[in-house]
Amino acid sequence: MNILIIRFTALGDLVTLEPTFRAIRHFFKNANITFVTTGVGKELYKDTNYFDDYILHIGVLKTIQKIPNKKFDLVINLQCNKPSHFINLSINKEKTINKSFNLFQKIFKIKTHSKSLDEMLIACGVEEEKAKEYFKKYSLIELPFKEDQGLKEELIAKFGNKKIIAISTGSSKRWESKKWGKENYKNLILKLKDEFGIVLIGTQLEEEDSVYIKKECRDYPISYVNKTDLIKLKTILKTVDLYIGNDSGPSHVAAGVGTSTITIFCSTDIKHCVAFENYRGNHLYAKPDENIKCYPCYKTVCPTHHECTQNITVNDIYTLIKEIV
Repeated sequence: MNILIIRFTALGDLVTLEPTFRAIRHFFKNANITFVTTGVGKELYKDTNYFDDYILHIGVLKTIQKIPNKKFDLVINLQCNKPSHFINLSINKEKTINKSFNLFQKIFKIKTHSKSLDEMLIACGVEEEKAKEYFKKYSLIELPFKEDQGLKEELIAKFGNKKIIAISTGSSKRWESKKWGKENYKNLILKLKDEFGIVLIGTQLEEEDSVYIKKECRDYPISYVNKTDLIKLKTILKTVDLYIGNDSGPSHVAAGVGTSTITIFCSTDIKHCVAFENYRGNHLYAKPDENIKCYPCYKTVCPTHHECTQNITVNDIYTLIKEIV
């Protein structure tokens, strides 16, 4: 049996779909499963047995050219945006399962029900009773990975008996409004540095913040910014005692390996918080208070004066840290 699964973005969504990917492999043990995703999706799952082949999505036409000229028994479209539907149209297939919108509904903006995990499986042909029973037992989101033992020992050796906190100051390039701000993170680290071990993580997007914070904090935080792939990142987040960051993918990666989190919400709603997903660990959040009438605005760039950012204080976050650690 040949199965093709489509899901490009985003990092947090790719993490929350882990039980779905795991369940598909469980019920279709002998199938050849191809995953159309981004480099991030491949990095996240390449050390699992969920997929046999990966096709990296760059653009619709290039992706179509990469798909093997063979018949797929089942296409599972978990993305359900226009590019994913156009890709699906080009595939020689027996059956398509869309998690939400089909192409017609997407084009004409017709609202539709998004299938739950067990509904997805039932649509794929799994018996209803077996699908529901599986998710009663195995609905936790747990990212399997091969731990980098050397990196883990390195981290523990640097901080001795101190509890370790990992911090990411950034978000995706598109979402500047989600950032709590490097000044706030700097002041938080200055408050924490005598009590906790601090590790900065992130991609090249956070390098400027990392350089600034290390200078202002007299080279204190250890920075792994732009120095790790996702496998090493999972090891760091599994080793630390707490992760703190904005509403972005690393919160889900940390929760996915069972580490407690504090997520700071500036422009987006707390309904996206890992606290409301099925993760291990203790997950808290900070958000602007009721006096900030524009929250949540969902503007990618703040059109006013970052009132939401200013409303969340270092002491607010410190209080949450003491509650968890």
